Amino acid sequence: MKRLIREPLLHFVVLGAALFAIDASLRENSGPAGDDQIVVSRGRIANLAALFEKTWQRAPTSAEVRTLVDDFVLEEALYREGKALGVDIDDTVIRRRVRQKMEFALEDIIEHEAATDPQLEEWLAEHPERYTRPSRYRFRQLYLNPERHVTTLAADAERALASVRALDEDADPRQIGDPSVMEHAFPDASVAEVVSTFGEAFTESLADLPIGEWTGPVRSTFGLHIVRVDARTPGTLPPLDDVRASVERDWSFAERAAASKRFYGDLVARYRLVIEWPENMQSQTEPKDANEPSDR
Repeated sequence: MKRLIREPLLHFVVLGAALFAIDASLRENSGPAGDDQIVVSRGRIANLAALFEKTWQRAPTSAEVRTLVDDFVLEEALYREGKALGVDIDDTVIRRRVRQKMEFALEDIIEHEAATDPQLEEWLAEHPERYTRPSRYRFRQLYLNPERHVTTLAADAERALASVRALDEDADPRQIGDPSVMEHAFPDASVAEVVSTFGEAFTESLADLPIGEWTGPVRSTFGLHIVRVDARTPGTLPPLDDVRASVERDWSFAERAAASKRFYGDLVARYRLVIEWPENMQSQTEPKDANEPSDR
C-alpha cells in the first residue's frame, strides 16, 4: 500500500481529478451551464483579478475587472467555436502546449525522500569529475619572445636555461628572460588559470616537470618559457561535507529525471502501439519479438 501511495502515476490521476474539480468550481453558478451559456463565476473573476495583481503588482480597478471579464468571455467563445470546428485537431502548437502543461504538472507530483549520507557518498564516488578540486601550481617562468629570436629561438632557450641554473638561489632570474606582460611568479594558480594564460600544452607540461629546478624550454601560445615548478598540489576529491549542497542538488535532479523516465515508460505502456514505418526504415528497426503483434 505504501508503494502504491508513492506511485507517480497514481498521483498524476489524483492531480488530474483535483484540477478538474478546481476548474469546475471556478465555473459554478446557480444553475448548470449549457453549450450556449458562458458562466463567469465569482471564483473565476477572483482568479482573473489575482492574476492581474500578480502581473502588475496592484489590484485591478472596477473598469479593469470588467475588461478582464470581457476578454475571458471572448476567449471562451473563440475556444468553444474553435473546438467545434476542430481547429485543435492535429495542431502541433496545441499538442506541445498540452504536453508542456502535463509535464509541469508531473514535476509537482514527483517526489522522493531526502537523500541519506550513504546515498550521497555513493553519488560523489560515482561522479568524481564533477566535484574534484583542480590541481594547483606554484611556479615561475622566464619568457623568450619568438620575434626577438627569429632563427635562434631554440639555441637561445638552451643558453637561457644554462644561465638561470648557474645563478645563486637569491639572485633575480628575470634579467635572463625577455620583457613580457605576463607575471613572472605564480604563487597559487589553478589549472584553469594556467590554461587561460598559457594554453593547454603549457599546462599539461607542468604536470610532468620536476619540482624545485629550472627546466625547459616549455612551449606556450606565446613562445618558449624556462620554468621552475616550486610546488604542485594534485586535484583532490573533497569530503562530502564540503560539497554537500552541490551533491544533493545533482542527486535530486537525477532522481527526478529517473522517476520521470519510469513514469513516461509506464504511461506509454498503457497503449498498444501501431507504428507504420516507411519502407526505407524497415531494415533499421529492431527485430520484432515473436510474441508481439505484427503491427506493433
